[in-house]
Amino acid sequence: MDKHAARIAVGYDGSESAGTALDWAAAQAERHNLPLSVVTVVDYVGMLPGVYGPSSPTLFQEEAKEIAERGEQRARKSAASIDIITEPAVGQVAENLIRLSASADRLVVGNRGHGEVSGTLLGSVGFAVSAHAHCPVVVVRGDTTAPGPQRPVMVGVDDSPGARAALRYAADRAAEAGAPLIVATTYRLLSPQVWAEYGPYYSEATAQAPTYDAMARENAAKVASAAAQQATEQHPNLTVRESVSTGSPAHELVRNAGNCALLVVGTRGHGGFAGLLLGSVSHDVIHSAPCPVAIIPTEEQTPPSGQSDSDR
Repeated sequence: MDKHAARIAVGYDGSESAGTALDWAAAQAERHNLPLSVVTVVDYVGMLPGVYGPSSPTLFQEEAKEIAERGEQRARKSAASIDIITEPAVGQVAENLIRLSASADRLVVGNRGHGEVSGTLLGSVGFAVSAHAHCPVVVVRGDTTAPGPQRPVMVGVDDSPGARAALRYAADRAAEAGAPLIVATTYRLLSPQVWAEYGPYYSEATAQAPTYDAMARENAAKVASAAAQQATEQHPNLTVRESVSTGSPAHELVRNAGNCALLVVGTRGHGGFAGLLLGSVSHDVIHSAPCPVAIIPTEEQTPPSGQSDSDR
């Protein structure tokens, strides 16, 4: 198999969380008829202090190979029809995963790690990988039931390029699974302290004018409506619902994703109104989402590969 062909790569360190991620990735690879790469990286720098002889790197490589091969055997039990290879490595975990993401369709990791070898910690590198990977990164956590008619895909949107990339990805995933798509946006109310400071400047003539909060909600609703229209144009038969709520973006996305099979966010954002900085919420939802989270890179992060967003 060509290692540079479109594939799904999964980080595997032998931990329970990584095993769940491996199962999820294998199911996705089989559904899309894509090769699967089982990647195990042993970072000997991150291991417990000790004295290592000249043969230590070779021993670490062998250990990584053994763990990756066990991951391959596990994946073959549920996905026997696809090509599966192992990619053991010794080095920095995040650096290796980011590098291989340039030739992957998507990169899958668990939400926490620390497997059979100290230094193969996947959970601790999830943030760095999701921020810098060249392909979508899926952090598998919570309920891993696949998307379907009763299991929607949710995407957090503002009007930034990062959110638009996330929307295209989410619409594709929902359409291929026959699942509804929920486009969700949030806005923040002005705090009492702000009203106390600026309230006296409102004159009698402007007393009946729309408040900032009303305008913020109107803008948020417009963003959600535009995103829903874009998704429908992309997939005319897709069922799309809109969600507009007030509060912290991360908290609202997590709260509203209770029945979802996948939550999709961009790596960075900050659209036309303050309060929906998607780049900052992606880290928060990884911690507490009730389902797998897909973090989608903006177009400038993704190197040319001859594959369009709609093909992913």
